[in-house]
Amino acid sequence: MERLLLATKRMFALYLVALFSATAGWAQTPPKQGTIDATYTAAGTDVREIEVTGDVAVYLYESTLVMTNNSKTPLMQNITAHCVEAGFTAGVGNGYCVYLDKDGDKFVEAFNHPKGATSGKGTLVSGSGKYKGIQGEFAWEVVQALPAEKGSFHYLGKKTGSYRLP
Repeated sequence: MERLLLATKRMFALYLVALFSATAGWAQTPPKQGTIDATYTAAGTDVREIEVTGDVAVYLYESTLVMTNNSKTPLMQNITAHCVEAGFTAGVGNGYCVYLDKDGDKFVEAFNHPKGATSGKGTLVSGSGKYKGIQGEFAWEVVQALPAEKGSFHYLGKKTGSYRLP
């Protein structure tokens, strides 16, 4: 009976070591280059809209993204982003997202899209801590619109592309 108890304790200890070793990798420096294959949930609100004519306006909105990474690479694993976009409803929308990981390190995405589009391009342009010097390019798209109150939006999205660190 003592042998069984000792064996069980050892197996449990090995399990804990394996579990904590795996989760500790999420906070480690990401590989110097890799793919972006991330799914996210977005929630945002219209901050301000200035009407030009009946159906044309200049707008500003902000949103929050919650990211998971489909390929399990550390770059976009369990991080959040705060985004702002300004645009002209008759033209292009442009914006930035600042991503934040659990260690407090950040990186910045610049994005744009044509009028009314549910997809576009993004570029990784800056970073701090482990992301200092990051560069990358990706495509983003709205996969599924979700119910939202007037003046706000919610959707599921996807980003695919690549990144590199110095």
